Amino acid sequence: MNFFTEYTVNNYPTVLLVAAVIVILMVNRNAKIEKTGYLYILSLMALVISLLEFSEVWIDTHNLDYRLLFYKAMLIYTLYPAVALIFLYTICDIKHKFLIAIPQIFNMIVNVIDLSGSALVYTYEDNYSYHGGPLNHLAFVVEDFYVIIIAVYSIRLLRGRNRSKGIIVVFMMLTIFLAQLLTLNYMPNGYLPAVIAVELFTYYFYLAAIQYVDVQEQLHESSLALEHNRCNLLMAQIRPHFINSNLAVIRSLCYEDADKAVEMIDHFSGYLQENIKQIEDMRLVSFDKEMESVENYLYLERMRFPGRIELVRNFTVTDFSVPPLSVQTIVENAVRYGISMKGEKGTITISTEENAGNIIIKIIDDGKGFDVDNVEFDGVEHVGIKNVRDRFERILGGEVTVNSEAGKGTVVTLEIPDTRSKHDGR
Repeated sequence: MNFFTEYTVNNYPTVLLVAAVIVILMVNRNAKIEKTGYLYILSLMALVISLLEFSEVWIDTHNLDYRLLFYKAMLIYTLYPAVALIFLYTICDIKHKFLIAIPQIFNMIVNVIDLSGSALVYTYEDNYSYHGGPLNHLAFVVEDFYVIIIAVYSIRLLRGRNRSKGIIVVFMMLTIFLAQLLTLNYMPNGYLPAVIAVELFTYYFYLAAIQYVDVQEQLHESSLALEHNRCNLLMAQIRPHFINSNLAVIRSLCYEDADKAVEMIDHFSGYLQENIKQIEDMRLVSFDKEMESVENYLYLERMRFPGRIELVRNFTVTDFSVPPLSVQTIVENAVRYGISMKGEKGTITISTEENAGNIIIKIIDDGKGFDVDNVEFDGVEHVGIKNVRDRFERILGGEVTVNSEAGKGTVVTLEIPDTRSKHDGR
């Protein structure tokens, strides 16, 4: 058998484990799990170490040039502590990575110098016999230095709240230390690469579990934020003052004009039902349906302020959909912050048109107007316009622009891509 065939046969479990780690990392690379870059490095290091350990047997068995063992020993003694260092970077939050790497850099330099035959760490005879030098255990001392740091870190984790990570770190530390003992006692080769592979599996799935928990927490927080926004929108649309005012008007009409009171109750009921239904559903609605909500709202406002509000329609296209309560929200703002503050009759003009593949909706009022650059949003009363902008951008890829001038009125432009042909089979 050739070198790689015999190597694979003798190191099949290690090769299989490392290959599985690499495949898992590659398949899940889009998950963007923290520090997986280090796991790639460790996987490759495990393969290199297993190749180097097997090469010693191969060189001896096939009577190859004994000087190849110097290169093998240099690489092995460099990689042993390097593995512990990379695990340290992977497990711990190290701020000064270069400073912590200085012992490993010194170890690497000494081992490279030994290639010249200085015998500081090791030497080989032409009969393949190995002799240790005065710094024979340097690599293991450096490795132990990093293992001790990992141990201290694991103790802090166990004492703190992150005990699950502490247990994982203790397991990794003990397995590294055990592999080192086996190597120092000249046990058969192959322990360290297999240990690295097992630890990679262990730590990767720990990181994946943490990632999963974080994602679930983020989804939960997003869900709460969405629900909070819906509640804010509901409060913005159905204000207690607005409800009380309309109930007061209905109460007066019950004495003065019962038929008118019934008519107002019907519109008020339709307004409340549509608002609550759309907030709970939040799916797109047809523009015609949205205009029904606008009409219900304006009817109620006209009943409260007779002769004060006029609506002008100028539609060239209506067969499209919008987020629920979007146009209505803009109209409510026009009434509340524009026309009602004007102190006299005002007009709201709603128009639609097609332009260059887009549908443009304009809500124009001749109310009080304001300085767009200096407007202050208080987060509750103005949450409606922010919600409309967010939904138009997120759901439809549209755009909302507001232009206003004090004393002249406001123009809100809602622009969305015309996607009707994608849905009607044309």
